[in-house]
Amino acid sequence: MATATLKNYLLSLMQNNQASEVELRTQNFLSYHLYLEGMHYDFIEYQSGSSQLIYCLAGKCEVQVGKQSFSLTSGNILLIEKDSAYAIKLSDKNTVIIKFKLSSNFSWEEQIKNVTIDTPTEEKLSTLFLKNLSQDKAFLFTTTSVMWSSQSIREIVQDDLNHAAFNSTIGLELLKVVILRNLREQNFKLSERRENSFKDETLDQYIDQHYNDITLAEAAKYFGFNRNYFSTMVKEKTGKSFVEHVDDRRMREARRLLAKPNVSLKEIIETIGYSSKSFFYKKFKHYYGMTPAEMRKRLFREAHINLK
Repeated sequence: MATATLKNYLLSLMQNNQASEVELRTQNFLSYHLYLEGMHYDFIEYQSGSSQLIYCLAGKCEVQVGKQSFSLTSGNILLIEKDSAYAIKLSDKNTVIIKFKLSSNFSWEEQIKNVTIDTPTEEKLSTLFLKNLSQDKAFLFTTTSVMWSSQSIREIVQDDLNHAAFNSTIGLELLKVVILRNLREQNFKLSERRENSFKDETLDQYIDQHYNDITLAEAAKYFGFNRNYFSTMVKEKTGKSFVEHVDDRRMREARRLLAKPNVSLKEIIETIGYSSKSFFYKKFKHYYGMTPAEMRKRLFREAHINLK
């Protein structure tokens, strides 16, 4: 089956199934299971109970694993270690993502640890792989669609779809060889570690620009982190949750606008990004200890503004 034919076949499966992922085979005794990522253009979160290999057959996708974000293009291979949370988003309707879910006792780390090391180069590459896999719970190989590794993965998928004899065993061994060959050829790009560059003032600047139309998911993407990890990190580093930071900024802006006689309460609520009047009143009273109307009267008195 040619690559284009395989792509079209898998696209037809995606179009006929509304699930976030589609299992390509269901036998329980196999050493890995093949899944096809469904068509979705927002992040879908998963918990990897087993080690996984994500292969981008066509198009582009973004995968967030913990605090790292990986952009995959056609031919790229992403390893994810077991017991890791990750989220994936497809770029468009022509993107095809295949996922290998290995058995529960399989570990990418153990595969490299069990390799016989004979040279300093092998020691260096295996150490680099293990270190980054331990830090990120993922490792990206920047293979292209014409490389041997990509061709091998497509052959595994095609043989699976054709129910070829011994394919589960052969496929598993091929996956191990794919990893070693890509390490040998250094077809990888190490992820940027951005956590140390995250600063309170950077977050404040971002919220200043987007407070009236902001979401946790979009902020996490901007800073290059998984949404859940970003939320936890903000709380740990600043002592306040992301929502508290946004509410702080909105409340300061509400107070500033209340001092302007020509701005109505309705306009203030819409300007700062709240959709509910009652929710805004509740937040404001909790934050300032008085209602918006009471605050406005006080601000007018202080500014010697008399509207009567």
